Amino acid sequence: MSNTVYLRMKGERQGEISSGCGTEKSIGNRYQYQHRDEILVYQLASSMTSTAYGMNHPGLRFTKPIDKSTPLLTTAINENEKLQLIFDFYRTNRYGRQEKYYQIELRGASVQGIMHSINPGVLDSENITVSYEYIRSKHLGANTEYSDLILPDNYKQLFPPNEKPQPEIRHIILTLGVFFDGTGNNAVNTQNMLAACTAAHFELSDPDAEIILARTAEEKMGVSGTSATSYIGGYTNIHWLNTLYKTDIPIDTGQVQAAIYVEGIGTEAGKPDSMLGLTLGVADTGVIAKTDLAVKQIAGAINRFFDEIGKVVSLPSLKVTELRFDIFGFSRGAAAARHFANRIQDKDRVIINAIRYGMGEVNYVGAPAGKTRFIGIFDTVAAIGTPQNGLNPHTANTGEVNIMLRPGVAEKVFHITAQNECRFNFALNSVQPAWPELALPGAHSDIGGGYLPVVRENIFLTRPEGETVPLNTPPQKSRAYRHAVAQLSVLEASAVVAPLIRTNDISADVWEDERMPAHHIEGMQKRAFAALTMKQRLVKNDWSKVVLRVMLDAAQEAGVVFDPLDSNKPGLALPQELSSLCETAIKSGKAARLGLSLIHFTPTEIDIIAEKYIHCSANWNSITLDSHRKIYGGMSPSKIIGFVNRPDEGWKRTTYDMDGNKK
Repeated sequence: MSNTVYLRMKGERQGEISSGCGTEKSIGNRYQYQHRDEILVYQLASSMTSTAYGMNHPGLRFTKPIDKSTPLLTTAINENEKLQLIFDFYRTNRYGRQEKYYQIELRGASVQGIMHSINPGVLDSENITVSYEYIRSKHLGANTEYSDLILPDNYKQLFPPNEKPQPEIRHIILTLGVFFDGTGNNAVNTQNMLAACTAAHFELSDPDAEIILARTAEEKMGVSGTSATSYIGGYTNIHWLNTLYKTDIPIDTGQVQAAIYVEGIGTEAGKPDSMLGLTLGVADTGVIAKTDLAVKQIAGAINRFFDEIGKVVSLPSLKVTELRFDIFGFSRGAAAARHFANRIQDKDRVIINAIRYGMGEVNYVGAPAGKTRFIGIFDTVAAIGTPQNGLNPHTANTGEVNIMLRPGVAEKVFHITAQNECRFNFALNSVQPAWPELALPGAHSDIGGGYLPVVRENIFLTRPEGETVPLNTPPQKSRAYRHAVAQLSVLEASAVVAPLIRTNDISADVWEDERMPAHHIEGMQKRAFAALTMKQRLVKNDWSKVVLRVMLDAAQEAGVVFDPLDSNKPGLALPQELSSLCETAIKSGKAARLGLSLIHFTPTEIDIIAEKYIHCSANWNSITLDSHRKIYGGMSPSKIIGFVNRPDEGWKRTTYDMDGNKK
């Protein structure tokens, strides 16, 4: 790729001749916003010869487009106006960015000739020939220089004292919002799947939408099973916060924002989800890898911001006094948010370099690694499997993932946790006692979002049990059935699942498998199975919209700026019956941040929320029906592998405080 030359030209009478020459009005679609006050030079030729009387300067010739300066140059040749010309040479550096490396300056220059060239199929141009009284050539990178004052008597005229008024400096604070999506959540994959379903005129509010999405993902995206996790869910609150984050704040306010979205752990846009990332939070799509991805996006986000700002203001007039981060995360994305905040506080060298590169020529005088204004996280579940913890994500050992939030890591931190989450593999990593934390009704993804509008739940609430009985024994007479019924009192005593038990139909179901060999004494036998079940329950995703509003309130209180939330927009609209409950939740969040007594929901309000809006995330797998709509299977010899969503002991969630101690 050839190097580029731009010309700045000033006349002793006409002033800044090159002003506005790089604009759209001047040269049409060849306009250069970064060089709007310069002239684009197509060709340049200059020669010098040695004679018996010294150096001979025949002059300099260059070719340029016909632009705003064309009539002004005609005036200059007509009036024999003295000019100053500065040619800046640019080349592409190893990072793919343009850098100025060479410069030619002429003083006391006079236009000697102008020739226009207008030919079909060739860009309109004009050839300009100038003579000069002074020339200086300098290689900016190597710092080598040559100059020649052809008429020494004209020195004072050529180099008059030039005291330019200093341009007004604009002081700004730039804040980068970084949004870490949850485990198995990817807004890009969700968007692509929703677009595919929209094209097929499929209604996402269908209770069986997940089944259709899974089939579509396999047919159109080539992913299935666990590898399709990020393709068959809805948008999370991280997506909505990223969408609402205001990135067009006028620069005159002095405080501006830009956004970075990071795909959820275990996912990559357009690719199958990673089992290793989803289950253990490690490797190329793990927690630490996602913080690396965020760092890689810093320079680009800053570059893009200044590319836009450079269209309306002069970048040299800017001084960035502070670079701040607003960091949001859900699930393992919340763990990534905490780890990322620690990298900032620890002045990570890679972050420092990314900021420096992103700023480019803009004057930045803030902290080298920036600082964090706000951390807003939903239900942190680090769940890191390491060799040290035996690949058991249930422990407090998070390996190299640093989720400790020390004093000074951010100006403000707010954590919203799930009151009705109790899965064994979803132990909570609290931020207490150091930072404000609010537990709201809901399961893990009722807090962070990600469910489809309506889900049909057909699940086992107890682990299916089976025993061998004589063929004529009613299954209700089996020990497995009696044990299943006895477990109902355990569920009713659990604060986590009791609201769901109270507001939904629970049944003790039995099923049989008669494919058993005969016993030599007892005769024909069968396998009798039993479990408590919850069937045909329809659950909506609207409660996560309440939680979104609670986090928005906390973030705005910390100074974060969002676009107004459009309550009529699909995905954000709130049912009327949740409006007053939303107000209560927001007030409770304010109380938590102030260290005051929380405003609790009444038992009646809890039941309203639980009946239609809280998903039963902890269960012993989904129910499978045969062709006769009867339950079959359900058993698994391995509790660890066979029941990944099983509840923790006693349906009570394991919680670790900031120091990793079990609460």
